[in-house]
Amino acid sequence: METQYGPIPSSPANLQRLRELVPSADELEKAGYVLAQLSSSDMGRKRRCDRCTRALKHGGKDSQHGPRAAVTASASSLPASTPQTPSQAGVAAAEKAARISKEVDEAFDELTISLANKPGKPVEPIIRCKFHPGRVAYKKWTCCGSFVMAKPCTGEEHHLPRQYGVGELEKNWRFYTTPLLASSSSPAAAVVIDCEMGTAASGECELIRVSVVDYFSRRVLLDSLVLPQVKMAHYNTRYSGISRQMMEDARRRGECFVGRDQARSAVWQLVEQDTIVIGHAGQQDLTSLRWIHPLIVDTLMIEKMRRKEECTAEEAAKAESASQDSAKNGGVDADDNDQVNKEDPASKREGGLSLKALASQRLNRTIQIRGRGHDSVEDALATRDLLCWHITHHISESIPPLVPT
Repeated sequence: METQYGPIPSSPANLQRLRELVPSADELEKAGYVLAQLSSSDMGRKRRCDRCTRALKHGGKDSQHGPRAAVTASASSLPASTPQTPSQAGVAAAEKAARISKEVDEAFDELTISLANKPGKPVEPIIRCKFHPGRVAYKKWTCCGSFVMAKPCTGEEHHLPRQYGVGELEKNWRFYTTPLLASSSSPAAAVVIDCEMGTAASGECELIRVSVVDYFSRRVLLDSLVLPQVKMAHYNTRYSGISRQMMEDARRRGECFVGRDQARSAVWQLVEQDTIVIGHAGQQDLTSLRWIHPLIVDTLMIEKMRRKEECTAEEAAKAESASQDSAKNGGVDADDNDQVNKEDPASKREGGLSLKALASQRLNRTIQIRGRGHDSVEDALATRDLLCWHITHHISESIPPLVPT
């Protein structure tokens, strides 16, 4: 039978229980949450290949023109008389790092060439860049006639770094912190957020739907499509449940937000800095909104913590049992100890960590049905009830269960 949790009193005690689940800033950063503006090195990892659109996470070392070309292109586009700004200083530092990287790469290339010239050992090129050279027309690629989601039909050994305009990356990846006070007079104490994303022509994930649910009342506070302000490759309809036609219809009717900035402003009308924001792998949702928020509760992090604690408890129980058996039998040999240590802990035998898997396991609820796509309101409610399940089943001894209605 499916488990559902009704409205919960927004009492100080229940709110305090939520606050006790907020991770530290270090833990949030390790989980992928952005808590400050991206550094120059972070920004460098946002650069993408112009052909396959993959992120060049190593600064373009495996690209055709190397990291120096991409950095120099950005630096050369700046006026010579312009005083050096912090961002330009970052470019200079990146150039220095690129020179060092180039020297290392050249040494590695010499070694590779010397090895490749050995007789009887032909070296096959590594195809790093895989892409479709054509365009999409009627859901098919003009280059090969394959469906839009088909594997790339062409490949190259090296990536081709995209050339960005001055400040283009910085503008796209600027984050915004929650205002101290909400736009409305009665901000929510705790909300659950879930977003759907499509894929831009640049390869970036782009926000296309945002849903916000009040944690205590289960009331849907916000649910709207978000019209991207960039060219889209596709809307990930299979997973997002949103098609290009749906977005176009919403645009004509004026029933969608225009761009992530407008969507973020709408969310900010519901929350303030003291609001607790709940999500499942919520770093993806907040990143799609370019939103920095200090109080986060993440059900994925909670599930991982729970499994770690259960694993530790099980291993301790096994060790205690082995110790008792050793005392009874006059000692356990090394092989027996090794066998005990090799046994898989309970956490490894559990299901997956996706919201779909956990909703099925913990709530006996089926969501994200195949062929129907995701529903961000349904997912937000599942995240909310999953958190209620964890609190009700005592995440730890220090956190008592919810006070019922």
